[in-house]
Amino acid sequence: MYRQLPDRVAAAAYVVLVLSISLGTAGIAGGLLLAVSPALVTLLMLVVVSREGWTRDGWARLGLGRLGLRGWPGALAATLGVNVLAVAAVVAAGCARYSAPDGGWWQDLLALCVSGPILAFAEELGWRGYLQPRLSFLGERAAMLVIGLVWFAWHLPYILLTPYYHADGNRAVVLALFGGSVIAFSFLFGYLRAVSRSLWPAVLGHFAHNASFAWLAAYAISTDRPVVVNEYLAGDTGLFVLVGTVACATAMGVRRRAATSARR
Repeated sequence: MYRQLPDRVAAAAYVVLVLSISLGTAGIAGGLLLAVSPALVTLLMLVVVSREGWTRDGWARLGLGRLGLRGWPGALAATLGVNVLAVAAVVAAGCARYSAPDGGWWQDLLALCVSGPILAFAEELGWRGYLQPRLSFLGERAAMLVIGLVWFAWHLPYILLTPYYHADGNRAVVLALFGGSVIAFSFLFGYLRAVSRSLWPAVLGHFAHNASFAWLAAYAISTDRPVVVNEYLAGDTGLFVLVGTVACATAMGVRRRAATSARR
């Protein structure tokens, strides 16, 4: 095996492997193998293919060595905060109404808080930990766009070949909203990674988004139009979430470019 692969080759090999696993494992164990595949491919690349994982520098590029605490408030505001505003918007529009959580809300919240960080870490270790630094030769924004497109393609077998994820609503509308949202999140989490030089703000943001939208949809509101509310407007990648994420990612990008220009 190669001890040092050029970043271009390593990035291309990673993308081919992770998309191949996505296509072949979408229906296995309810998608659990798919969910952890970015981390598994990262380990494969580091330990077996390039063997960078046998050196300290190989692991350092993943961004695990610092917490990036300054990025945590922004990560929460741009994910949990956006989801709360999206729910408020569907209520204000008359599409849903607030409801009191039933007696089982805390068990689901506990489950989300246990499994959610693990699954968020498994994805972010691949996308923002391994792939983003190796696509830096494209330029920062181009790298985030490419990762967003790969991330979208990685989800497609799970959406198209299984009944587990985004199975309701008009398929074209759902895919358009999903694709736009995933690319927006790629920029949002990418900026969190770049500004903090740490993987952890992106992991926190990913987890906060997944946990908050799931819990809010299940326990904070009720609706007679679940497809409109949960798929088109305020769900995982609904229109309100898409708009809010684009706004947050754009603000982070503008601030980062201003800071870069000031340093120069």
